[in-house]
Amino acid sequence: MDEITHFSHPTTESKVKAGSFTENVQDEPNRSHIPEHLRIPIPEKSSTHYPAFITRTTQAVSHVCCTYLISPFKKILRILQKRTGLTFWIILAMVIGILIGRFAPEAGVAIKPLGDAFIQMIKIIIVPLVFSVLIIGIAGHGDDIAKVGKLAIKTIIYFEVVTTLALAVGLIMANLIKPGHGVILPVGQDTSSIEAMAETEKTSITWSGEMFMIIPENFFVAAVGNKVLAIVFCAVMFACSMMKADKKSKKVMLEINEALSQVMFKFVGLIMNYAPIGIGAALAATVGKNGISVLANLGKLIGCVYASLVIFLIVILVPIMLIARIPVIGFFKAIGQPWLLAFSSASSESALPLAFERMREFGCTNALTGFVIPW
Repeated sequence: MDEITHFSHPTTESKVKAGSFTENVQDEPNRSHIPEHLRIPIPEKSSTHYPAFITRTTQAVSHVCCTYLISPFKKILRILQKRTGLTFWIILAMVIGILIGRFAPEAGVAIKPLGDAFIQMIKIIIVPLVFSVLIIGIAGHGDDIAKVGKLAIKTIIYFEVVTTLALAVGLIMANLIKPGHGVILPVGQDTSSIEAMAETEKTSITWSGEMFMIIPENFFVAAVGNKVLAIVFCAVMFACSMMKADKKSKKVMLEINEALSQVMFKFVGLIMNYAPIGIGAALAATVGKNGISVLANLGKLIGCVYASLVIFLIVILVPIMLIARIPVIGFFKAIGQPWLLAFSSASSESALPLAFERMREFGCTNALTGFVIPW
C-alpha cells in the first residue's frame, strides 16, 4: 500500500508515503499521525559535558599561546620583512643548511632536489634575459654600429689585462701557500668529475676551438646548452641587423624585446624569493654528503682563494675603480647580493640575472651590462 491516510485531527488530513524521510524527526509530538513502523528513529542527543575547570584551562592556554607566542612571532616576522633583505635570508638559510647537513646528513642529502630546482629555474631565464637586454642596449640607442665595435674592443682589452693580473696573483699565492697539500678525501669519494676535468685540461687549447665556442652552429643549440657567449654573439649580430633594418621593423622588434626584458626581470624577482630555500638545501646536501670535516680540511685552500681575491680587489680592482671614478662603496653594495648568490650556489650563472638588475640600478646602461657581464 503506497499511501496511508490518517486523521490526527478532525479538520486536518495528512498523507504520508511509505518509506518517506521528509517528516521532521526532531518534532516527536507532531509524528503521532505516522504509523510506528514507518517512523524514522530519533538519534539520541549527546549529553557529554566537560568539567568547568577543564574548559577554563583550555581557554587560558589558548589565550596565552595567542598572546605570548603567536602574536610576538608575527610581529617579529613583520619587522624582519621590513628591515631585512635578501642577503639576510640567504645567510640565515646557509647557516640552517650547514646545521642540517651536520646533524641530520640523511635529511640534508634528501632535500638536494630543492637546491637543484633553484639552479634549474635560474637557467630558464638566462637566455631570454641576456638576449633581450643586449638587443635593447645596442639597437635601442641609435644606429651607430661603430659604438658597438668600440665597446667590444674596450671589453676585450680590459678582460685580457685584468685576467692576466688575476692569474699572476693566483699563481703566486698557490706557490707560496701550497693549498690542498695533505688533504685526504674520504674513502669511496666519487672522483670521476675531477678525472674528467683533468683529462679535458690535457687537450691543447686552440684559437679555432675557442672561436667556435663563441660562434655557434645553431642559435637554438646554444640556447639549450646555456652557452652565454654564443648567445651574446647572436644577440650582437641580431641587434646590428636591426640597426640596418627599416624603422618600422626595428620598432616592432624593440617593443617585443623590451616587453620580454621587463617580464624576465619580474621573473627574476619571483625566483629570488625562492633563493634562500634553494641555497640552504644545496648547502645541507653538500655538508650531509661530504661531512663537515672535509670543509675543515679544505679550509687552507678556501683561505688561500679568498686571500687571493682580497689582494686582487685591493691591488688591482680598487685602483681601476678609482681611476674610472666609480664609487667604490656603492659598487660593493650593489654586487653584494649577486656575489653572495654565486658563492653560496657555487655557480656564476645563478648570479647573472640578479647582477643585471643590480647594475642597472647602479646606473649602467643596458648595452654595457648586456655586453660586458656575460664575459
